[in-house]
Formats: sequence, structure tokens, C-alpha cells
Amino acid sequence: MEYDNEWAVEVIGEEEEAKKIAKTFGYVYVGRIRGFDNTYVFRKDGHRHKRAADNLTRVLRSDYRVLWAEQQSIKKRRKRGDTQNILFNDPLWPLQWQLHDSRNMSDDYKTDMDVIGAWKLGYTGKGVVVTILDDGIQRNHTDLVASYDPQASYDLNDNDSDPMPTFDELNRHGTRCAGEIAMAPNNSFCGVGIAYGASIGGVRMLDGKITDRVEAEALSFNYDHIDIYSASWGPNDDGKTVEGPGRLAQAAILKGIRLGRNGKGAIYVWASGNGGLKDDDCDCDGYTDSVYTFSVSSAAEDGTFPWYGEKCASTLTSTYSTGSNNK
Repeated sequence: MEYDNEWAVEVIGEEEEAKKIAKTFGYVYVGRIRGFDNTYVFRKDGHRHKRAADNLTRVLRSDYRVLWAEQQSIKKRRKRGDTQNILFNDPLWPLQWQLHDSRNMSDDYKTDMDVIGAWKLGYTGKGVVVTILDDGIQRNHTDLVASYDPQASYDLNDNDSDPMPTFDELNRHGTRCAGEIAMAPNNSFCGVGIAYGASIGGVRMLDGKITDRVEAEALSFNYDHIDIYSASWGPNDDGKTVEGPGRLAQAAILKGIRLGRNGKGAIYVWASGNGGLKDDDCDCDGYTDSVYTFSVSSAAEDGTFPWYGEKCASTLTSTYSTGSNNK
């Protein structure tokens, strides 16, 4: 595990007290952690080691004004649901069998989510705000610009309000996830999102150092405005990693489910993982295994369990994704 030169510190008192503590122990005061009262970021310039600086943490904790302090570690997070580059490669409406299965098949069954029936009843996502916690979203994309919600968006990697991603092969996952939800209908471009009436935002947080503090700020961002937080990432799906949210991220989720959506509780949706080929178990992922999150698994186009899928008791639902075996 690699450690950063940043500490999260909970203090007795307000910002001025935190600044005094930082100065006393030779830290740079960075600012308050968004979504948390009396919890701040201190930085130790010139200090960056892969091993934890336990001595520095002990000294901080020894001050009577410090309730809790933790050096931030760099977390490895893998994006999920993108095992094959085919999700949006040919996204025309007639080919979106997940939403309406119009294929000619010999077997007498259809595999879709019957969303057309839901749309006819008026359930299009209208009035719902969804935020994608990922590597950013292309807010000016033809299929997203009309539904983009700046109040549901932020860039934690560059610390500004613009969640635009880095335009390369590694950082298009968040835009794809946003499109799957909110692609605009009837604009002669690409396909249709399953909740095309929803407002969509994005928090850019996977294109840089990922720490407990970064995850916590993403999970608690504007929780009085955002209804659903969607996270398609997690610890390594390698069959041997057991990891979950840290103290700050746990507190952020707890605050969200208690206070979010104007007191109804924010909804956290998590992809269950892609580690099936390595016998990974999503119960070893503390994000999907949390009682406060909805864990979502996948089904192939023929209704079978896909080769990359993970099985665990925490899975609450499944939806259609990419294929099984060579499909």
C-alpha cells in the first residue's frame, strides 16, 4: 500500500483552530473536507513515502484538540462493466436489445427489461438526479448536454466544478455510464438511455490519487440535491483482495442514507464486479457488501450468468450487460 503526504484530521473547534494545529506540527493547512464538520486536510510538504509515517500520525493524535487523524493511502480502484469495448460502439436504437428485444431468435423468449412499458406509464427518470462517480463525464456530449446538471457535478481531481474527463482511452468510462442512463431520445444520434428523462451529473474522482478523503467527498457531494449515486468501480477483482470503504467514506455513505434526498436517504448503486474468471467474490468488496448500497450484477443476452460475473449474497438485482463466453 502506498501512502500520500496528506492527512485527514478531525479537530475540536472550527477552521481557525485547525490552522493553528497544522502550523504547530509543521503541516500545510489545505481546507475542510467537503461534507464533514470539523474535519480537515493537512499536507506535509516534502514527505511522500510508500510506507505509513506512523510517528507523524501519533504526534498529531497526541494533541488534545485532535479527535482523529489518519494519513491518507493511495487506493487502487478498477472500473467495472467495461470488459469489452462494445457497449456504445454501435448504439443505434434497433440494436439496444437490453431495452427492447426485437431480435429474431429460434427460442420462444425475449430478453429485455420491458422498459417501453415503464416509459408508457410515465417512468422516464424525470425529476430524478443521478450522479456518476467515475473518471468524469463529457458534459457537452450531444446525447448528454440537454440533461446535464452542473449542481450534480464536480471535479475532485482538479478541484474545480468542471467534470470533463481527460480525452484518452482510459478515461471514457464515466461518460459511457452516463450515456447508458440518460442518452437523449429522438435526436438522430446514438441510442436511448434507460432513464432518458433524468438529470445527469458526474463527479470526476478516478483520474488521479484515490484516497479515503477523495471517495468520501464524492459520496457526500451535494447530497441534498442528488438522488442516486452510481459507482461502477471498486477494489481489484483479482480473487484475493478484501477491501472496503475507509472511515471517511463510511461516514459519507451513512450521512447520505440518513440525510440525502431531503431526508428520504440517498441511493448508492454499485456494480458487483468483473472478477468471475478469477473466482472473485463480491462479498469481499466492502462497497457492494455494505447494507447501505444496492449491488447490481449482470446477465448475458441469453439470460445466463456471464463469464466475468461475481456471485455473492449482497447482490440485490441483475441487469443485462455484455455477453457470456464468446458473446
